[in-house]
Amino acid sequence: MDVRKRLGQILDAASAGERILIERDRRPLAYLVSVEDARRLDATTDDTRSRRLAALDRLDALAEEMAEKYPAPADGLSDAGWIRRDRDARTDRIESAIRSWSEAHPEESS
Repeated sequence: MDVRKRLGQILDAASAGERILIERDRRPLAYLVSVEDARRLDATTDDTRSRRLAALDRLDALAEEMAEKYPAPADGLSDAGWIRRDRDARTDRIESAIRSWSEAHPEESS
């Protein structure tokens, strides 16, 4: 009944891009969407495929741009290698600090 009373307002909102959920007895039945959204939903498989391929091409171009802008270090380490090396260095510093503290406070380290 609410849809019948406010059809003009609802159509205006949908045509402006709002998605309207239509329910009966609090159960979703359908969405009312703008013509543009409906066309996008009805796009053929070829259109969808071409949009996805274009998005992948843009990602490849971005990857190339980032590789040029931020080249990999010449040490040959992978990202995982850098993380391992950093973690090992921090572990070594922590262990060294513990040893130094234990040597300086032998009565408290037992």
